[in-house]
Parts: sequence; structure tokens; C-alpha cells
Amino acid sequence: MPQVALDAGMKVTLFEPPPRGFDPLSASLADLEKHGFPTRLADPHHVERYKRVFGHLKGKFHYVVPTFRINNEKSHGPRKRRAADGTETSTNWCGAVAYAPAGQSFRWIEGDWVVPDVAAPTQNQWYYCANWIGIDGDGSGDVCQAGVECEVYHGGGSIVRNVYPWFEWFPSSEVQITNLGISPGDMVTMLLCTNQAAGSTSATVYFTNRTTGASTSLGFNAPAGSKLVGNSAEWIVEAPTVGGAQSAIADFGEVFFSVSEAVTNNNIIVDGGSGDNINLTVNGNVVADGNLIAPTVVQALYVG
Repeated sequence: MPQVALDAGMKVTLFEPPPRGFDPLSASLADLEKHGFPTRLADPHHVERYKRVFGHLKGKFHYVVPTFRINNEKSHGPRKRRAADGTETSTNWCGAVAYAPAGQSFRWIEGDWVVPDVAAPTQNQWYYCANWIGIDGDGSGDVCQAGVECEVYHGGGSIVRNVYPWFEWFPSSEVQITNLGISPGDMVTMLLCTNQAAGSTSATVYFTNRTTGASTSLGFNAPAGSKLVGNSAEWIVEAPTVGGAQSAIADFGEVFFSVSEAVTNNNIIVDGGSGDNINLTVNGNVVADGNLIAPTVVQALYVG
């Protein structure tokens, strides 16, 4: 499989686009890997999930060979902690974190959500909202993650918005996928897999826009000196770091992460709702709530 060399030693692995009429529900496991599709696990729960996603995409699925841009001024780092146990608070994260059972580590994570149509609370300032899934970052110095960036600026009578998918293995910078269209209101499905859970230095991410059918996948590596810890899995709305400083969080309304599940190296499923909720604070005041709605549903709610 071809590789693209990016800055700072990052290499991205590309997959061969599937042929016309390719059916992931009946294809061999070797062909799934060749064409950048998630493997079909034997567990009935995962088989049903696989059928549901690709059944929904029938007739509109189209694979996009991704192109990239590194945004060195943006990063999506670990949680900036304010508390522990039960309801947690953070100055950059809102959502939920689940923890791996004793003696195990996470090897993949998934989630579905609708991309928010963000607003600027005040004029003449950029506001940001990164919505993503990830492994690590709550108690470790790395984060393996992928999601959607939403940015907004309101000046006078005009509003500017930027919306795009990205991936990152912190402490590397954000890598934008420049040719996979995503708009506010689109439903996205993301799956992030590592090769061996704890100790992994590579990962594969699968992006699917369930609204348009546009999908892509790629492999990427950890930055030098980093490897997966696998202790935590997250479903997060974040105020990212921009230009070396904490950004201001946009008014994102609410984001519901559904099918919030992570799987350990022993194939144990851990639901996002089984962990802790995280509230985002600014100057000690809560501006976004993380709520555990159901075992596999996490809500991030902007409260201003």
C-alpha cells in the first residue's frame, strides 16, 4: 500500500479504492483490508453494526482517496484536568471518558454524531469546536484521535465558517483531510483502530459521511517517542489549541455521540456511558456540560 510522507516524520498509508460494485458485506477480509474497510468481527453485535452502517450507505457510498494539509498552528491535546472521579471538569474538553478494565487496554473506538452548526457568541473573534473520538489523553501525554473541526467568525453582517475532518496523534499537529466534504447537519460515523492496543505506534481511521455517502480511510503513525497507553477512550467536544493558546469554544448547541463504544485487547466492549462525564469550564464557570444519556449515548451541551 502506498505511503505519503508528511512533516515531522509522519507517514500516511493509503488504500486502493474499491472497484465499482464492491460489497463490504460479502467481501473477503483480505479485500476489506486492501480497500480500506474495517474488518468484520465475528461477534454478532459487531456484525449487526456493520450491516446497519453499510446498509444505510447502499446506493450512495463513494470512496474518496484522501488529500492532506498539516495545520501546525492547531492541536488537540490531552485533557487539562480540574478534577477526578464522577463529574470531571476541564478547560478544553466536554463529553465523556471511559476507562479500560484492569489489566486491559483499548485498541479501537467508534462513534456516530451530527456535525453541529456552530455560532459565534460575540462578534469579531474566531470561535472553535472540535468534535472527535480518541484513545488516550486522560492520564497520558499522547492522544490518538480523529474528528471534525468547526470554526466560526461573525463580523458585521457576515459569518464565516470552516468545517473539515482531521486526524492527529498528539503531540503531532492536526492533519486536515482537504477533499472529504462535511457540512453542518451531516451525520458522520468514525472508527479508529490501533494495531495492538497498548504499545501501538500505528492506527487506522475510517471516516464516513452517512448523509452524502462520501467515505475514506487511512493509516498513520505515532510521533517519534510516543506509543499508545490505551487507558482511556473519549467522545469529546473540545476547544482546541490554536497558535499556541487555548481557543474560545463556539456555541455548538448540542452534540450527541451515539454508538459510543470502545473495545479492549481482550475484545471487551466498554460503553462511553460507563465512564465519567466531563464539563468544560472557562474561568471556573461551566460553559458546556457532558452528560451520560444512555450506556452508548453521550451528550455535549453548550450552556454559555
